[in-house]
Amino acid sequence: MRAKESASAKAKGSQDEYDMSPPDAALLRVLYEKVKIPKGKANYEVRNTRQRASCVKCKFNLGDERKCHVVRGKVNNEKGISKFFSPKGDGMLPGDVVWLYVKGSGKKLKYREGHVIKKGAPGFRCEDCKYYLYHGKCLLIEGKFKPKMSCGYIVKIGQGIEV
Repeated sequence: MRAKESASAKAKGSQDEYDMSPPDAALLRVLYEKVKIPKGKANYEVRNTRQRASCVKCKFNLGDERKCHVVRGKVNNEKGISKFFSPKGDGMLPGDVVWLYVKGSGKKLKYREGHVIKKGAPGFRCEDCKYYLYHGKCLLIEGKFKPKMSCGYIVKIGQGIEV
C-alpha cells in the first residue's frame, strides 16, 4: 500500500462524537497538551514483516511526512505500529476530533500544526472539506487557504459528525 492511500483512512466512515475510541481520546489529549506521545509510551515498534495493521493503514498517519498525529517522531509507514493504531471506520475522524478541540478550547490549530500543503490529491482538498469556508478560511486551522490546498485533518463533505 502506498503512503498516499492513508488519506482515505481519514476521509471515510460514518462516525459521531459518541464513537470516540481510546486512540481518539489520545489525539484530543495531544491537541490540548501540544505534546505528542513518545514512542516508548506508545509501544511503537517496527516489525520485520509486513503486517495487516501498520502506520500506513492508520487514520492518524501522515504518509508523505512519515509522521503520526499522536506519536512523536518519524514512523515507518509499512512496518511500524503503536497501541494507538486506529483503522478507518474506527472511532472518530481526526478532523472531527480537532473540531471537538476547537469547540472546547476556543482556539484553532496553528497553521504549522495543521500539516497544510499547497495542493492536495483530487477529492482531498480544502474545497472538499466540510470545515472549509469559501472565503479562504478554515474552522479548524488559522490562516488563509485556497481551494486546492489540503491539510492533515480533512473531513470530506457529508462525513463524520454534524457541524
